Amino acid sequence: MENGGKVRFLEPHEVQLLLQAPNLKSLTGLRNRCVLQVMYEAGLRIGEVLALKSRDVVLDDKRIEVVRGKGGKSRTVYFRTDDLALLIERWKSLRPTSDFLFCTVRSADGKGQPLSPTCFRITFKTYLVKAGLDQSITPHMLRHTCATEMLRRGVNLRVVQEALGHSWLSTTQIYTHIVNDDVRKAMQC
Repeated sequence: MENGGKVRFLEPHEVQLLLQAPNLKSLTGLRNRCVLQVMYEAGLRIGEVLALKSRDVVLDDKRIEVVRGKGGKSRTVYFRTDDLALLIERWKSLRPTSDFLFCTVRSADGKGQPLSPTCFRITFKTYLVKAGLDQSITPHMLRHTCATEMLRRGVNLRVVQEALGHSWLSTTQIYTHIVNDDVRKAMQC
C-alpha cells in the first residue's frame, strides 16, 4: 500500500505493457509471461504462483487450486482468458520435467528446479525497464490490480475476499476506496 494507505494498482495500459515485455519466442519468456498473467488474472501472490504444481491447474475449467496459500490455507481461484490457458498449455508442452509448474529451464540434471521469488522479482524489474514502467511497481501490485478490476466489474466483496484468500473481510475492504472514487468521479460529471 502507498499514498496514505491506499492500494496502488496498475492501469490497463500498464498491465498490457508489462505482459508484452517477455519474449514469447524464448522458453524463459513464455514461462515468465505465464507467471505474470496468472498473478494478474487470478490475483495470486508470487509465492503461490511459484509453488504451483502442474496438477494444480485445470485448463479446461480455467481453475487453479492454491494448496499452499498464505497461512497454509487452500482455495480455488479462476482465471479469465482462454489466452492464458493456451499460454500455459504451450509452456507445459515445452517445459523441462519438474514437479513445479513454473520451473527453471536449465539445470545440470535436465530437470527444472523451482523458481525463487527473489529471482523472479529481479526478472520482474527487468520487464518494468523494458516496458518503460515506473520502477516502484511490484509483483504484488498485479494482485491489487486483479482485485480492483473485480470490484469495478461488480463482483461481490465477499467473492473477492474468497478469491484472494483473505481471512477477514476488513482486509479486502481496502479495495473499496477505488470503487468509491469511481462513483465520486462519475457523479461529478
